Amino acid sequence: MAVTSEESPLLRPRSDTDTKDTAAPPTPKRSDLILIFGTFIGVFIASADEALVISTYSAIASQFHHLSQGSWLLLAYNFGYCISLPVYSVLGDAYGRKNVLICSYTTFAVSCLACGASATMTQLILSRVLAGSSGAGMIIVVSVILSDIIAPHEIALYRSYQNIVNVAGRSLGGPIGGFLTDTIGWRWAFYGQIPIILLCTVFVGIRLPSFLNDTLIDEAEDRADQTEHRRSPVWDLDFSGIFTFSGTILALLFFLQELGTLNEDTVLRTALLGLGFVAGCILFVTLELFWAEKPLIPIRIYSSGISAHFLLQVLLLGGRYAFLSNLVPYFIRVTNTSNLLASLSLVVVAIGVAIGGVVCGLVIKYTKRCKSMTLASIFNLTICTLLIFIQWRNGFKLWYGIYLIPFGIATGMLFPALFVGMSTYAPEGKLHVCIGTYYLCQQLGLVIGPAAGSALNQKLFAARLGMTLEGLEDKSSIIHRILNEVRFANTLPSALREVVRSSYLDSFQYLPLLATVVSAAMFPIAAILRESEM
Repeated sequence: MAVTSEESPLLRPRSDTDTKDTAAPPTPKRSDLILIFGTFIGVFIASADEALVISTYSAIASQFHHLSQGSWLLLAYNFGYCISLPVYSVLGDAYGRKNVLICSYTTFAVSCLACGASATMTQLILSRVLAGSSGAGMIIVVSVILSDIIAPHEIALYRSYQNIVNVAGRSLGGPIGGFLTDTIGWRWAFYGQIPIILLCTVFVGIRLPSFLNDTLIDEAEDRADQTEHRRSPVWDLDFSGIFTFSGTILALLFFLQELGTLNEDTVLRTALLGLGFVAGCILFVTLELFWAEKPLIPIRIYSSGISAHFLLQVLLLGGRYAFLSNLVPYFIRVTNTSNLLASLSLVVVAIGVAIGGVVCGLVIKYTKRCKSMTLASIFNLTICTLLIFIQWRNGFKLWYGIYLIPFGIATGMLFPALFVGMSTYAPEGKLHVCIGTYYLCQQLGLVIGPAAGSALNQKLFAARLGMTLEGLEDKSSIIHRILNEVRFANTLPSALREVVRSSYLDSFQYLPLLATVVSAAMFPIAAILRESEM
């Protein structure tokens, strides 16, 4: 799932000269408040859209008879979001915040139309990439617009409002998607967003002030001492880094997918993809170190301490979403519940995240320490996932769901604790750059986690079915449909249904176990970091 609560630093602030010459924005009037909360509607839609797919991708992929590829619907959105992060950092400077936001709304509406009209999984996956890239703009650009129209002493307050909207979208998107899928179908879950986004586009076009279309080029030309025409900030983008990074991530995703279906015929292809990923990593690091003038990830300035925080983000989000992305299919296959009820599990986790974030913020505020909070949260997260592994492996009882609350709380406490720790390690004057890399690593975890979880679960599930259904007539066809249609087992005789359920439990148990191992691996990394001084 995309992390979007503090991403405005990815968008470049105005220059120091401009800051000195321009008075601070006044306290917002009633009309300004309407404008601000109007833009929050788009933030809610973008956040809810991702959660909507997390709760419905199994039903969507099953309709196309490609459930084994269903995780690509999640990966595609996060991939588009990931590669667009550095792009939005300069588009606002080149073309104006208002124009970029309107373009993001329009592109998102087109992506929703394309998702609803998709006739194949490939079309739907490509549409989700477009949705992710435009959804990032709908959230990030709003964050920086707040800085443009809100007084500095009130920005934190309105940023917290935006974060609440993000959490609400991620919490309600799942149940909304499950309800719409159960009633009118998943396609209308996408079509239904289009009128709302179009209204947001019209609203922003009319109500956003024109000065938000000022660009750095306009400002440069207005300066009396400017003698040369300034080139567009777009040319400051690290295109080589973006394309190399994107290609490397794609190689990794295809490699993980091939691992999930590995057999004698695919060994060579899998090995080539693995080598391609390694080569991509080497090429990316080389370009960032020795070629790029303004690198996507400025490796040279990062110490081991801040690099450890980046690694912790990849591990945290990767382990978390390897488990969470398979939560709704678990409830459907094991308890045969509806999409709506299954998606409520994501709401429980989101509530825990919100509680954990508040608790951690208050503790850090009064103790001025975050390392002990980080270690305690990692320990609690490890215990929670271990308990889920032990209890859920034999089936699900209602009271087992209580584990999702401390799981969410521990994760919610880690987000602010790690962010504060990272900020104390940032080199002087480079916090802006470090925050950009920090969130890029979060998106990387969001891409790798579901891919690894899906590959592991599908591989083990298929292997277990192959053993338990030995001797069954037309075994390969039945296994194919079980793997690619989440509710196909309901059409089988009761004895076979129980075999499929047992096989799925045997494979699913390794997902919370994977999350446990990843959480445990985070502990020594966090333990060697020094206590932050605030």
